[in-house]
Amino acid sequence: MAGWEQARRRYRLVHDVAGDVARNGPGAVDEWLPAIEAEFGDLGELLHDVQRRLQTAAEARLDALIEAPPAHPEASVMAVLDEVAETHPDLRRLVDAYASHPAVAEGTARFHRAVRAATGVDLTQVRSDRSRYEEKGSSRDRKPAFRLGLRPVCAWLH
Repeated sequence: MAGWEQARRRYRLVHDVAGDVARNGPGAVDEWLPAIEAEFGDLGELLHDVQRRLQTAAEARLDALIEAPPAHPEASVMAVLDEVAETHPDLRRLVDAYASHPAVAEGTARFHRAVRAATGVDLTQVRSDRSRYEEKGSSRDRKPAFRLGLRPVCAWLH
C-alpha cells in the first residue's frame, strides 16, 4: 500500500502546485518547495513527472493517429496536442512556466524525437509556423481530428 499512498500524495501535490501556479504565476512554486523536495527530491523531478503525465496522455491519443493515418498529419498531431493542453490546462501552464528548466527542456526534446519517429511530424517546425496547419479561427474553434471517449487518468508536451 505504500506505493499507492505515495502515488496519491504526489497526485495531490502536483495538482495543488499546478493550480497555484495557474492562479498566481510561477512564483507560487516557492512556497511549495519544501513539500516538493520532501515528496520528489527537487523541482526538476516534479516538473519531469508533470511533463510525463501530459506526454503520456498525448501518446495515447497519437496512437489512434498511427492506427488510422489522417489526410493531414501535421494538423491532426497539433489537434491532439491542443486537446491534451485544453484537457489539462493547469499542468500545461506549470510546464510552460518552466520551459527553460533543464528537466523540461530534456523531456521536450525527447518527446519531439518520439513524435517525429512515430508520425513523421516535426513539432519544432510545425510549432514555429502554426498557420501552416490551422484553418480559419483559433484552435479552440476547431474540432479535434478525433476525440476518444476516455478521460485520461490525469495528466507534456511543450
